[in-house]
Amino acid sequence: MIEKRRVAVVALALGLGLLITPALAGCNPAQIAQDAVENAVEDATGVQVDANGDGNVSMPDDWPAEIPVISGTLSMSSALGSGADTVWSVAVKTSDAQAAYNDATGKLKGAGYTSDFESNADGMSTGMFSNGKYSVGVTTSTDGSDQTLVYVVSVIPQ
Repeated sequence: MIEKRRVAVVALALGLGLLITPALAGCNPAQIAQDAVENAVEDATGVQVDANGDGNVSMPDDWPAEIPVISGTLSMSSALGSGADTVWSVAVKTSDAQAAYNDATGKLKGAGYTSDFESNADGMSTGMFSNGKYSVGVTTSTDGSDQTLVYVVSVIPQ
């Protein structure tokens, strides 16, 4: 029931956004539509997204401090669940996915994380790292000129 309500809210928000766009003379219709989509997704899911590329995404408030993250502009962040069941994720835009991967894995290893698995195939790098408390997945993604490094973090059950 809640999921149906979220879908209805998102659909309504998108519809209203598209209906009022022509009435807002002097405004950028594409920007208004992007903002409406971004806000609808964030409101419905709690996941911050950057659909328009303005860099208006921040780290999850409860991101574990002992997990280093490369510097860059975030395009997505989320914290789903609570307590030991929380799964965090962030996506960092980069101009060089392989260099970003090397930087990220170097920072993790420098912070005491060990590599459980690493692979590089067809220009995509991925790895799993752990420190006994957290499991950290790091993956690169390249879509044309858009390159992103994604972290997915979970608590290791004790």
